[in-house]
Amino acid sequence: MNRYAVLGIAVIMVTGTFLLFSDYNGPGAYDYTGIVSDVHESTSGFVFVLNPDGPGFRCFSYEEPVDLGYYAVSGEFSDDGNIFFVSSIRNLDIEPFQNRY
Repeated sequence: MNRYAVLGIAVIMVTGTFLLFSDYNGPGAYDYTGIVSDVHESTSGFVFVLNPDGPGFRCFSYEEPVDLGYYAVSGEFSDDGNIFFVSSIRNLDIEPFQNRY
């Protein structure tokens, strides 16, 4: 087999492997990341404070976050800017050895 064909197949396999196992929803795909605190249940979801590197802000989400968890969120602020409406939320805490033994 031609060495260029082997090289081409190897490049395609490596690229395919990266695409298959890459994380499309990594922290860069979200608007904010930070520590969640002060989680309260409301009548239609959950209200919490997200503390990114700067000052914290109130958020509303249909999914319940874990208090003091590290999360990434996307969404939009209300018209008056008082609350951030979360459209997607992801827990970034990694516990690789949980339930392993």
